[in-house]
Amino acid sequence: MMGFLTEPIEDIVRIGRRKYCINAAFDIVLDVQRLYREELPDVIKLDQALKMFGVAKPEKITPQTRTELLNDIYKNCVNTKQRPPVKQQLPVFDFEEDAEYIYASFMLDYGIDLIDVQGRLHWKKFIALFQGLSEHTKIREIMKIRSMEVPRYDGHNQKQIQEIQELKSYYALPVRGGGGQQGLDALFSALEAQAVRNG
Repeated sequence: MMGFLTEPIEDIVRIGRRKYCINAAFDIVLDVQRLYREELPDVIKLDQALKMFGVAKPEKITPQTRTELLNDIYKNCVNTKQRPPVKQQLPVFDFEEDAEYIYASFMLDYGIDLIDVQGRLHWKKFIALFQGLSEHTKIREIMKIRSMEVPRYDGHNQKQIQEIQELKSYYALPVRGGGGQQGLDALFSALEAQAVRNG
């Protein structure tokens, strides 16, 4: 078992005798995730994703090897430690929709300007820092609001119920259409789920 603090973060993927140097910075991973939400043919998504990760001329690689390569990039460079699934029907955050809140939270807790470290801060480091954000950061506050249950009316708590509903409405995430994700699309749809801290 590899240790986060003792093992170097993987940035090389080997397929057969070939070695590929991968840039899995957080902003690249998020751009690839956005790409996989687009209505594009799978082969275009695959080639574009590999280029984004730093693979030169992926069109010269066989289709099967391209798929294997992207799977290995995800498995070795992107996928983080698996945690038991959290009982959560609705998503509590979205990297794209909540970008400003995440940016502000990293500045507040760590003094890290995420725009300044684009292309350099590895995805796995980003996720570790994201999971460690304190409760007083904006993104944690919003995640708490979104996951909060509205109490039942007891004759005295109408104001509290209204305040919670207003906050939930204000910070509600837009519903994403599409559905029917398959194959490699599903790999990237799991990114938010991995980043949610348990407990």
